[in-house]
Amino acid sequence: MVEAECMTDGSSYGSRPEYLPDFMNDPHDDDGRQVVKLDLAENRALAAATLSRFPAATGDVIDFESTPFEGRLWWDDEEHWTRMAADLLSSHVQRGERIAVIWGNYLMPVVTMPADVAVRRARDILDAGPHFWIHPLGGSVLIECLMDGQVTVATIPSS
Repeated sequence: MVEAECMTDGSSYGSRPEYLPDFMNDPHDDDGRQVVKLDLAENRALAAATLSRFPAATGDVIDFESTPFEGRLWWDDEEHWTRMAADLLSSHVQRGERIAVIWGNYLMPVVTMPADVAVRRARDILDAGPHFWIHPLGGSVLIECLMDGQVTVATIPSS
């Protein structure tokens, strides 16, 4: 089971929102105003429906050696990532839907935003690092994005 929570009491969750991309904390940014930061309970519910259903590899990434996945891609640079993110989201998200970005760093709160904001701000999301997962809300797909350029698309196992 992938566990993004570092402390069992949750006291560190979301404690460093300044690590998020700048636009997510800017109340004057049109895209930033559409970002919603999840609280600990919302994060736990989302994790139970997504990440926690996958086996974990070393660290807190998904063990895709022991679970099936739909596809694997590699990005070479930020421009390539930006195009890839747009293609992936257009393939897995209905127009007007929101997506969640779940960070590999538990100090950053999980955020949701419209998919079109995620596409416009794909480079900012990538630059925030570390690795992260994208989940179209209401969908059955999870996209794992690692900093080495690996992107894996998987259907979330049923509980």
